[in-house]
Amino acid sequence: PPPRRRRCPLVPPQGMAKNGGEAEIDEGLYSRQLYVLGHEAMKRMQTSNVLVSGLRGLGVEVAKNLVRGGVKSVTLHDPQPAAWTDLASQ
Repeated sequence: PPPRRRRCPLVPPQGMAKNGGEAEIDEGLYSRQLYVLGHEAMKRMQTSNVLVSGLRGLGVEVAKNLVRGGVKSVTLHDPQPAAWTDLASQ
């Protein structure tokens, strides 16, 4: 039989944090993160607002992983104007 899905009452489904209410972790969507980080860290992540400054190769990868990890919001800041050569980076 498929594993039973437990719900954590403080983190919302689909990784989006609710504003001021009880929420749950979607254990099917975030099973790997839960295995590594645990429920408490996931609760903190899903209520976190993150600023990523600098969107070169590493910054873009970090921002992508933060979004996929289920943080509440990500603000992107790049002090350099976009250039044609940036199209080759991620």
